[in-house]
This record gives sequence, C-alpha cells and structure tokens, in this order.
Amino acid sequence: MISDAWESLTGDPLPWLLDPNRPNLHWRVLVELVGRPADSPAVIRARGGANAAEPIASLLRDLQTDGTWSGDPSLWSMHSGCGWRLLAAVQWGADPTDPRLQAATELLLETTAGEGGFSHREGGAPSPWLTARMLQAAAELGWYRHPRIQEALAWLEEGADRHPDGGWSVPEDDGTAEACEVTAVALLAALGTWGDDRRRSLKERAIESLVRRLDSPHGDGRLLAHPCLEHTNPAEVLSTLARANAPLKSPMVGALADLQQRQIEGGRWRREAELPKTLVAPASNNGPSCWVTLKCVTAIMRYAVEAKLPRMYPTRPAANPPRSQ
Repeated sequence: MISDAWESLTGDPLPWLLDPNRPNLHWRVLVELVGRPADSPAVIRARGGANAAEPIASLLRDLQTDGTWSGDPSLWSMHSGCGWRLLAAVQWGADPTDPRLQAATELLLETTAGEGGFSHREGGAPSPWLTARMLQAAAELGWYRHPRIQEALAWLEEGADRHPDGGWSVPEDDGTAEACEVTAVALLAALGTWGDDRRRSLKERAIESLVRRLDSPHGDGRLLAHPCLEHTNPAEVLSTLARANAPLKSPMVGALADLQQRQIEGGRWRREAELPKTLVAPASNNGPSCWVTLKCVTAIMRYAVEAKLPRMYPTRPAANPPRSQ
C-alpha cells in the first residue's frame, strides 16, 4: 500500500474506505487494497455481514433459499429483473458464500436463454456484453466448472463476433458496430478472478481491446459510476487492467492523468452518472463514492509511478496503513 504512488492522491482514503459499518465494502477493500487473503479472519468476519448492508439487503430481499425470487419477477426486465439484481449485488460486495446467492446463480445459469453466449430473451441472439457480465458475477461467486460457464467462455473465445479493431462488437443505430468495452472489461475481470492461465490469448485480447478504446473517449461512458452493468467507464477499465497486472501502455497514461484530476479532497472520487431508478433508490451524486474511489485508487496505486503522474498528496503518509482488527 505504501509507495510513491500515494503522492498522486490528494489524501489518504484508506481509513474512510475501511469503515466497519459498511461490511460489503470493508471486505473488498481488505482484499483489493490491503492485500488480505480472502480466507483471512478479518475478511470472513466483514463478509459475513455484507448481505445485511444496503443496498444489498434491498436487492436480495425477494431472494428465497432455493434461488427463486418471490413475486416471480422477469429475469432481465431492464434493471428491475432478478438477473440484474444479482449482478448488481455481487458488484456491491455481496457475500459470495450466501447459500441463496449460490442457488440463484445455478438457477440463472440454467435458465438464461442463449446458445453459446447468454441472451436477454428466448430466441434472441446471444449478447457478448451480457455474457461477460454473467461470467464476471459467476467468477466472484466461485463458479467455474459449470458447463454453461465453459460454453460461454468458448463462445467468446471463438470470436464469431470479433470487431475488426479488436475485441467484441455491439451494433449502433446507424448500422455500424463499435468495439464493446463492456464485454472486454467484464471478461477480463472474470478471467482475473479465476486465474485461468489456459485462456491467456483471451485475456490478452481483452486487454488489447480496452487499451485501444482508451484512445477514443465517447459520451456518457466517460462518467464514473458504480455498479457497472450495461455501461463501463475509465475507473472500471483502469482498475480492471490494474488487477489483471496489465503492462502500462501509452493510451493508459492520458486516461490515468484524467482520472487523477477528477479526484476531490481526501483522495476520493464522486459517482458522476445516475443510478438506474428501477434498480435501487439512487443516492446523491454530491458526495464522494466509496466504490468509485476504490476503483480509482486501485488504478492509481498500480500505475502512478510508471505513468509519472504528478504529486498531489499534501504530506507523506504514515509508514503503516490502518489494520482491521
């Protein structure tokens, strides 16, 4: 944690991020920033209270012990369907050992439509980005050997939907196709969680696609947000590259510098994009976002020195970071 990279922050956000009153965030920070093993007592203790914290408690309120959802909500109604709820809860730090989540994941894998990849509806074409988001959630929840997971990975690896400039494509209204950052970032996150070296070429393809897209910023995709579902943003892209230990490339330097300049006091960042109102009651954008901050700090700590980001920290941090008891 302590290195010259801290000088690229405007303050030390770690004590704020390690707030024990937010156990869903607390255990993720312990693993991703402090470097605690996932099976350490502090992580297990914090993780055990994660699903009682908001917004996870609300997202999983209708989830039954057998993996079904009361009220029989549709699977992929935009942001309100139970598929979206599960994906969002995982990104908000839900406890992956919760038996309800494990049962719901198995049911989701077995009932979501699609041949090869996953589709939003029966008879619909598989969606690369939905497939990748499903793989990302399944990775966090410990699923890897399920046949549907392997089928989806093979479908993405075969690259029938490969964009000419690398990565995977998504159709635009004018009939063209853009390389899909969402597919690449979610897939890279999944592969990094699983640590599957056998799919090295797939990992490298995702990294190449993300780095290339950093050179062409566009629209609302630049707004920082969490959770990331059908959209992504530089905080998610750069933090995922960092966790995958991707080497620094020149397009990343400008994106990192822009990310650094968007921080506010205390080494924190705001959420800039609105949350979908059908997913969860949106919080105010006025204050800093702990989840966006976690992503940004992860990226800055990995690349700041190599990218030669300017010093912003007012004083050098203490020699030892706070430790969770």
